[in-house]
Amino acid sequence: MNPGRERTGPQTGPQTPQPPVQASLPEIFRCFLRVGATAYGGPAMLPLMREHILRRGWLTPEGFKVGLAVCQAIPGGTLMQIAAYTGLVLRGLPGALAGFLGFATPACLLITALSAVYHAMQGVALTASAMAGLSSVVLGIIALAVYDFWLKYAHGPRRVSMTLLACALFLARVSPAWIILGAALVGPVVFRDETAPPVSLPKAAVPVRGVLALAALALAWLGATFALAPLLYTLSLSMAKADLMAFGGYGVFPALYHETVDLHGWMSAATFMDGMALAQVTPGPFMLGACFVGYHIAGLLGALTAGIWIFTPSFFILMLVVPSAGRLLGWQPFRRALSGVLSTLGGLILAVGIQLGRGMDWSWLKAALCVAATIALYKRVDPIWVVLCGVGLGLWLL
Repeated sequence: MNPGRERTGPQTGPQTPQPPVQASLPEIFRCFLRVGATAYGGPAMLPLMREHILRRGWLTPEGFKVGLAVCQAIPGGTLMQIAAYTGLVLRGLPGALAGFLGFATPACLLITALSAVYHAMQGVALTASAMAGLSSVVLGIIALAVYDFWLKYAHGPRRVSMTLLACALFLARVSPAWIILGAALVGPVVFRDETAPPVSLPKAAVPVRGVLALAALALAWLGATFALAPLLYTLSLSMAKADLMAFGGYGVFPALYHETVDLHGWMSAATFMDGMALAQVTPGPFMLGACFVGYHIAGLLGALTAGIWIFTPSFFILMLVVPSAGRLLGWQPFRRALSGVLSTLGGLILAVGIQLGRGMDWSWLKAALCVAATIALYKRVDPIWVVLCGVGLGLWLL
């Protein structure tokens, strides 16, 4: 899954999208369930999702473009947000939930099942060889993600400087939350001479009562786990923090690493890498690699908790932002702050790659596999085939 390949950016013209065709909640759920179950990788998922949405007349091409602009401008997995945004435009809050759940369900179930198999097979020699091959592939995926984020967001000396500074600060163990907050604060100053075009969106009313009811449910969960299951409470907050620092999908990688490896010590860097490798085997959003973290910590209930909370804050942000998104995206200080934040992503991902690379037991075979995976992904080979080849070669050679 490679959001850096999504070339459609947030800069669009001021045209007004046409009203969408109506759809039932089961139709919305089934559509995004199909996409979530069959699409691997950003280059495959974005066009496939766009095709399904436009073919049904749910959004116009211009409506999809400006919806993508909104989803790229706020935290969370971009494709998850597009599924929720489309449902929101069609059927309000119930439609948003239908799109969100439909797209996330296949990956959530698959990564949880793979996590169970992984933990049951730990210590088996064949498993170790397979995961060694997968770990080499993950570093190749990280390398390509850094390259893509660099091309998309780190053009020009100011952005390059912010990218490298973010990498250095993360390696110095500064929390990614502070790095991103600092980038947002200095962005309006650093990019004060840049002006982004206005954006016009379709009408999408958000029922306040429904959003408040969901917020009350989320707060009730936090209150109950705080009193009865402190580990799940801490896991919920950690996944929520990671979600707030994620932009585009892969932006969650450094935040998740910081929360699970550096801050709480829930797993080793090697185990974290194995989990992110398994996330590449499943279709749908990469961010649901959080289910691996949850399963490792607290079994099935932990996987469910992590899978929900890795998207909860960004879902609420989308619900709150959409009614005024046109004005927000036309407000230049916000767009400049966003430029600052996006400029840090490549540096944060690079820093995690460096840390993971340091912890690997390298051999020339692993290095060759890493380079081969990077080249294959650059040539747009479907990530599932790259991952499966990594497993096969790991079993054969490592």
